[in-house]
Amino acid sequence: MTVAHEKIEIERAFDAPVALVWRAWTDPALRERWQNPSSTWTMMFENYDLRSGGTEVCHCGPGDEMTVHFTSHYPEVVPEKRIVFTTITADDQHVASVAATSVEFEEDGGTTIMHFVESIAFIDGRETLADRTMGTEASIDKLAEVIEAETAREPHDAG
Repeated sequence: MTVAHEKIEIERAFDAPVALVWRAWTDPALRERWQNPSSTWTMMFENYDLRSGGTEVCHCGPGDEMTVHFTSHYPEVVPEKRIVFTTITADDQHVASVAATSVEFEEDGGTTIMHFVESIAFIDGRETLADRTMGTEASIDKLAEVIEAETAREPHDAG
């Protein structure tokens, strides 16, 4: 079987300061609210070490069935600027894909621009670019919802 090499690029603006968008990416409780694109799946971090040199292990699946496993390595994490990581996605028997991802953040007048670029090697043909793109876009839509909810919770300056 041939390995398929694909790329996803997404730019998204959030009406929130970079500190809040960064927290949504790096706080495991907030990430669990948005990173899993399916409302019928459960997500659980076994190991969470999102820092330069850190490793993260995450499991998810329908209900209590943790059938998909993600192992990520973070060679570079620059607070409120950039996260660079690799991720192996697998089930209990096979590796489905290997990805190299960069997420960069820019703040401009209280708006944060997020640049997401992911290069993926799909190994076994069970995962496709269309599926991965749909899941990534759904997750980023949920990220926007989490950021909006957190913005509403934060105290505002009385001016």
